[in-house]
Amino acid sequence: MTGSTPSPSETANPNDDSVVCRSGSETFPSFEAQTHYTLGDSATSWQRCQVTQDLPNLDFLRAVAVGLVFAEHMMNVMKIRGLGDIGHFGVLLFFVHTSLVLMLSIERLGLSGQKLFTTFMVRRIFRIYPLSIFIILLFISFSIPSVPWAGRFVQPGWQELISNFLLVQNITQSRSINCVLWSLPFEVQMYVVLPLIYSWTRHFPSLLNIFVIWLAGVGAAGLEYVLRSGKCDPDFLLLRYFPCFLAGVFAWRLMANRTKSLPGGLWVFVLMFLVALYRLVDALRVYGPNLFVPLSGALRNDHRIWWPPYLDLASDWVFCCLSGIAIPLFANISNDRLNKLSKKIAQYSYGIYVCHIPILWLCFIRLHLGYLAASAILSIFLTALVSFALYHCIEDPAIRFGKLLTTRLTDGIALA
Repeated sequence: MTGSTPSPSETANPNDDSVVCRSGSETFPSFEAQTHYTLGDSATSWQRCQVTQDLPNLDFLRAVAVGLVFAEHMMNVMKIRGLGDIGHFGVLLFFVHTSLVLMLSIERLGLSGQKLFTTFMVRRIFRIYPLSIFIILLFISFSIPSVPWAGRFVQPGWQELISNFLLVQNITQSRSINCVLWSLPFEVQMYVVLPLIYSWTRHFPSLLNIFVIWLAGVGAAGLEYVLRSGKCDPDFLLLRYFPCFLAGVFAWRLMANRTKSLPGGLWVFVLMFLVALYRLVDALRVYGPNLFVPLSGALRNDHRIWWPPYLDLASDWVFCCLSGIAIPLFANISNDRLNKLSKKIAQYSYGIYVCHIPILWLCFIRLHLGYLAASAILSIFLTALVSFALYHCIEDPAIRFGKLLTTRLTDGIALA
């Protein structure tokens, strides 16, 4: 784990801009802008209900995820301790949310074979890459440090630059130019797998089969850790977060015959409980028996941990699995104000995820306002404003173009 660097969490060396930022889905982070989904019976015979509606519980999950990332990074730049690696949990929630949402999206398409794969991949490419490329160019143009609170700007080499443009940093083991972009390669690579998993579950739809897939993912990721341990950074392992995404697939399957027996309001408290529990486990991870040490002083070196590194992987997988299992158990949140707020945050969450780092740099480091409260308020306002602009100027047009392009491409496939 790392607190808030290329694996969105806290920083390691305060003088080294090569540290990784771990809390910054978006899925981040994956980033379906809006959660309007159809649980249809056309794609799978085992799904008996057809529901077309907003899913406020998923909006709330996504809003919490991006909020955790933003909060940890805000505390880091203000040099206030207490949140630990909580932003990393936000990214994990992004991973679960992303795979769940995308499985719903694949199902809604009602396609199969090459047509499904082409449509899905092209749409995801236009969903992710235009904004990520824009942000990378912004960082280079204004010499913005990858982790503003941990070092200075370092001019990227060609390998770093190309790796970031293509979102393959985990393959080339390159530094992310914007620290939160570390999570996007894992998401993009998962895009290739999700249509295959969906096709498999159409033929083998039982919950036991999905659980076996999750166990296989855990086994594969664990084997890679054993084979490559010491040869590369554990955060660059290709299968490192595979079980986290599979937890979202498990949640998707559970939604097919969920009973929604628990009230929606309880989902809010359960999610907050998971956040608090993750923070407690993170304290144990770093401090061991001294986990209740005073929360004061400079940012800790997050690479110095008390427990063995392989428990980082196991902890992430367990928390993602718990989150995935919990999602289908609750009825929709009924609080209209909370739902409207969650929906807006979820809609602009990708922009929030990728733009809050340069905004924190601008407000806290570049402008030197002199008052932390003033810088914090300004950064929140600018993040909201800029993410709104990014969505309507870059994200939404790219999404629409991707849909238009896939319509023409799939028509061509159908005629071929």
